[in-house]
Amino acid sequence: MALRHLKRTGKPLTEQQELVLRLREKEGLIYQQIVERTGLSMNDVRKLLRSAKIVREDYAQNGIDAVSLLPRRARSALYYLDLPSRSYVKAAIQAGDLVWCTERKAILHKGKSRRAHGVETWLALLEWVSDD
Repeated sequence: MALRHLKRTGKPLTEQQELVLRLREKEGLIYQQIVERTGLSMNDVRKLLRSAKIVREDYAQNGIDAVSLLPRRARSALYYLDLPSRSYVKAAIQAGDLVWCTERKAILHKGKSRRAHGVETWLALLEWVSDD
């Protein structure tokens, strides 16, 4: 997860993302050459390049508030629960409007929930809004 990597290393991109981005943008390699150089599959190279570009741009514009730092399910939860930013999530948690419901095993926002967003998503959101 990009957020954990950022908090651990101070960099928004993983080593693999940085590598494939450098090979593509700085060394000018085509995808097949990156596959051969790294041993990754073509699909992995495409995914890494796409995610690296998204995270890099979002982080450059928004810093720790970058939604792209969150796992896919957490980003989906923000959309579904109509929480457009880190500050909204933080305020909702502090106000008690966004909570984890143990009985339902779901995140609740003003009583609205979706089971697909489980405890891993809740923990990712808590980590995202933490001040450390």
